[in-house]
Amino acid sequence: MPALTSPITGNGTTVSGLGQTTFVKKVSGIADKLGNFDISVLATTGYKKIKKTDLADVVTANVECFHIGSAIALGTTGTFTITWPGAGTFIGTGYISDIKYPDAENGNALMLGYSITFDGATGPAYTAA
Repeated sequence: MPALTSPITGNGTTVSGLGQTTFVKKVSGIADKLGNFDISVLATTGYKKIKKTDLADVVTANVECFHIGSAIALGTTGTFTITWPGAGTFIGTGYISDIKYPDAENGNALMLGYSITFDGATGPAYTAA
């Protein structure tokens, strides 16, 4: 991979899978995590003894976007793709697990928030650009 000459920004990030254009302001919360379990015995001293699990924890992506009047339904399932320009793609099947409807305030754009919980049936997988 060539060395970056300047940082990559999040400008141009897209989220697809709802059958509509989402004007994204922020995507956060995506973190792969592999759990562990305790294998300590009564004779163990110092630190716990652990082993890693075979399965990663569920991944959730939190999306904040400009509300354009389209309805997003809680529980909507599908294949969701998050694309970071110049940085890669995160894709997998899942469902809409949380919706934060817009606050109405004079002079401000309506912002919608929702969470995509990836179900592990397909992916999620990250592919570098």
